[in-house]
Amino acid sequence: MISISDYGICNLSIVPVRAEASDRSEIVTQLLFGDFVQILEKGEPWIKIRFARDNYEGWMDFKQLSYIDQGTYEAGTASRQKVLFEPILELEGPKGIQNIMMGSDLPFYKDGKLRLGSEIYTVLSPVDMEIVPDLFETAEIYLNTPYLWGGKSIFGIDCSGLIQLVFKICGVDLPRNASEQEKIGNTISFSDRKAGDLAYFINADGKVHHVGLLAGPHEIIHAAGRVRKDRFDENGIYNLDLEKQTHKLYSIKRVH
Repeated sequence: MISISDYGICNLSIVPVRAEASDRSEIVTQLLFGDFVQILEKGEPWIKIRFARDNYEGWMDFKQLSYIDQGTYEAGTASRQKVLFEPILELEGPKGIQNIMMGSDLPFYKDGKLRLGSEIYTVLSPVDMEIVPDLFETAEIYLNTPYLWGGKSIFGIDCSGLIQLVFKICGVDLPRNASEQEKIGNTISFSDRKAGDLAYFINADGKVHHVGLLAGPHEIIHAAGRVRKDRFDENGIYNLDLEKQTHKLYSIKRVH
């Protein structure tokens, strides 16, 4: 039997986190390998967890974590772990070979090995852990990734997940949702915008529901159907495929 402690680390490449304790409930976000969590409610198969990095909460299957003690959790969250910049990395762990993906934490990485509590994982494919990621190179790796509500991977991602992961890889932590991300950073006028700024957009109810990364004064990278580049102006996003404005501009923020 698995002993459920108060803390855990995701030990799989990608795991769904749901709004409620049911397989029928919507996926609100995903855990990537190496994500530290605190367990708020315990059960089988459902546990409620809180992300260490952004305090986001949701429900997941209790079998999809390595369980750790408080000391390991505090040591792992007290300092920034290395984050994978390569699209895919092959590991060998207690259950055999597995692949993890870009944006994953590499807990306690040293000499080609990772440590998830008592579990040791060995990196099998060469990867440069000293690389300094570039914001735009990172964002462009996600181009043509399909849109997925709650997604946070190269196989499916939503607009705020894209921004959170790109900035995480480049050393900046942001909240999970666009409406929370919009509260971070300094507000920039349209005339002062530059590449690297974040643009936020509102729906018909006036609520922030979309975010993208400015790749230049008139270009934006965002997830809408797929991760794509579109035209950006003072009104919002002009979708080049649909040949119409699809998102109404609300604000521009600078966070780095």
